[in-house]
Amino acid sequence: MKWLTLLFIACTSLALNAQDSPVVYSVDGPARYSPASKGWFNFSPIKTGMPLSKEGRLKLRAGTSVSLLYDEQFATINTRGKHDIATLLTDYGQFQESPYAELLQERVEEASDPFFFYLDDEPGLAASTKPTKPKYESKEGDGHGDADAALLPITTNGGKVAGESFFVSWAPGADVKAPDQYTFRLTDDQGQVLLEETTAEGNLTVNAADVGLKTGEFYRWKATASNDASVGTPLITFQYVDKAELNSALSDLRSTPAYSTAEPAAKLLLEAVTMEDNGFQERAGLRFRKAMGQYPDHDLARALYKAFLWRQGL
Repeated sequence: MKWLTLLFIACTSLALNAQDSPVVYSVDGPARYSPASKGWFNFSPIKTGMPLSKEGRLKLRAGTSVSLLYDEQFATINTRGKHDIATLLTDYGQFQESPYAELLQERVEEASDPFFFYLDDEPGLAASTKPTKPKYESKEGDGHGDADAALLPITTNGGKVAGESFFVSWAPGADVKAPDQYTFRLTDDQGQVLLEETTAEGNLTVNAADVGLKTGEFYRWKATASNDASVGTPLITFQYVDKAELNSALSDLRSTPAYSTAEPAAKLLLEAVTMEDNGFQERAGLRFRKAMGQYPDHDLARALYKAFLWRQGL
């Protein structure tokens, strides 16, 4: 509970002072942090998503690294010893410009809202203290779902799809009883049915070749309760594109220092925000979920995934 309190304070500070405070996006090894520039006994473990005070200090062991976002730039500190934050920020040689660091910082600032950092499974937390979810403003024509729909599309929720197969999933909305069976329909841009399948699960994998998807063409899918077609997802439109487009976006990212110096969880998050920025909503969602699954204690991964779903209108 002590850490949760500190996290709320930190996130509130980040939301108010996002441009002024460096933010941790990657921690590789047992690094520690003190918010005060003086004193020897006030260091505590550093975690991703934390904004750092300019009066604070880092303490790193040999082989440890911490990566920071600041002013749309990034820096990776990996030298053993104590580091004054103020000194790091004035050492312009430490920080490098990167469009990926800039993109990640935008997403981190958005996810700094306390709602996204709220730990649902934290024991003993009074329900009245749960932060309010930010208001979602739908963008006309963005291909995203309707938060008031009976069934909510999780992936593929608009955007682009690439590869031999793609994953589609949905879930009952609030106060909606899960149907015993669902009917999934995939149509082309003219409404011709390419695939119709009944499933008891809220997901399935579609083989692009089996249903005849063509590069550059647009398609639509919808899932409904098999016994009540009025209970369903919105009609979701997506574009099928050449996988080379996805591979190119990831190749460009992976060749940058912002990616190569990050720890594994941060690499997944960089991949996720890059894929989303390039329109690959399905792949971005899967990367966010993978980061959460493999690193359940990674607070930034959880917050960024919640913010991603919020941007999808879910």
